[in-house]
Amino acid sequence: MATASRRLTRKDLRQPDWFQITTEEALEFYAAHRTRVLAAGVGLVVLLLVLLGWQMFKERQDRMARAEFVQAIALFQEGKYREAVAAFEKVAAYRWSPHAALAYLYQADSFLAVADFDKAINAGHRFVSATKPNSLYRQIGLVTLAHAEEQKRQCKEAVGHYTEAEKISSGPFRASAIMGRARCAEQLGDVKAALAAYKDYLREQPGSLLSLRVAELEAKLAAQPAGK
Repeated sequence: MATASRRLTRKDLRQPDWFQITTEEALEFYAAHRTRVLAAGVGLVVLLLVLLGWQMFKERQDRMARAEFVQAIALFQEGKYREAVAAFEKVAAYRWSPHAALAYLYQADSFLAVADFDKAINAGHRFVSATKPNSLYRQIGLVTLAHAEEQKRQCKEAVGHYTEAEKISSGPFRASAIMGRARCAEQLGDVKAALAAYKDYLREQPGSLLSLRVAELEAKLAAQPAGK
């Protein structure tokens, strides 16, 4: 059975509705807190303008860094390593751009190419510091840094960085890191550590000719007096 709708009386029509009540309350609140409401509105506008300006600044930085990076890469590929170092330094100045971190890596490679190992190590440290843990870039940076240290005959430091790079198991340079650790162990005269590293490498790269080197080290180790 249908329910009869309630008939509105003149008294009901004269009563203020929800919209009217809410509007009046909002106006009363604004009148009572006008200064605070205006301040909050201005603050919000300022915040939005700051965020917009920051985003525009970063985009501009990245565009300029990208242009400088292209020129620096061209010099690097042409073998003009010292000119490339200076060009990559300009890229690194745009520190809010992702290209800035890459500039440190290419600087390290450029310094390695001209056998300036101290500066290569410094650039390698800067790149590693700019990368995320356990990332591909971190692994590349650690291997590059360790290689510079190896060339500088700083094998203890190199072993540490090669080992750190090796622990990033998802990266493609794990085998290179193991190989570097093995070379450094040999330079340090640690036959056992070198042998262990070469065996680790063979597990990564079965069938490698390094099996011959493993046999040589095993024979050398066997010939050593007990206790050494």
